Amino acid sequence: MSASPPSPSAWRTRWFFVCPVDLLAEDDCHVTVDLPELSITLQNFRGTLSGFRNICSHQQLPMRAAGLGRGPLRCQQHGWTYNADGIPVGIPDGDETIETDVATRRLLALRPIGVAAIEGGIFARVEDDGSLPDAKWFADAELAGATRRQAVTRRLPAGSPPPIDGPTLSNLSIELMGDFALLGWVVPQGPDAISATVALYALAEAPEEIPAETRAVYDKAALALEQAAA
Repeated sequence: MSASPPSPSAWRTRWFFVCPVDLLAEDDCHVTVDLPELSITLQNFRGTLSGFRNICSHQQLPMRAAGLGRGPLRCQQHGWTYNADGIPVGIPDGDETIETDVATRRLLALRPIGVAAIEGGIFARVEDDGSLPDAKWFADAELAGATRRQAVTRRLPAGSPPPIDGPTLSNLSIELMGDFALLGWVVPQGPDAISATVALYALAEAPEEIPAETRAVYDKAALALEQAAA
């Protein structure tokens, strides 16, 4: 196991790894993460990646459940729909309490968060200060254009570290194995649990068949994660 992930408050004030870029590569793909103190959602809007606090402007209710999905940025409670700037562009007919002029809709925009796609990884920071993630070593993994071959995700107690050994950036660890990269990362699931993932990615020139030694390393890490969650 690697170094511990950020403390509960640090999820708000530091950049952290959300997922590889391939999971949000297509239009309307999204991921939602329930941090210890708030929930955030990130989405691909026709190639533009945006992130917001996962709270609808209508009645201040959560819009989405945690996890991956695909579809418009629409609140599940009353159907409010938002664009890449977080501005409501779809308000159901019959909601007579809301003015529909442009100025009012801008005032009802979702609260944005910092989002960055760097070298094949997607990072988020709730309290955006205009900085970028310090991910210099992340470029060595060459994940841009990599494809996922194997993956397993399990729920673990809060405070568990990334589920593989290797260079660690916040909540992510990477072990490079020639034409493949083994990733292990954790994201919160509320205040008491985390979602931990082990994933094997093939880099640009990787062969179709996974070498036995590489598969054995992945299998060992995946089994350890499954045992930790049992």
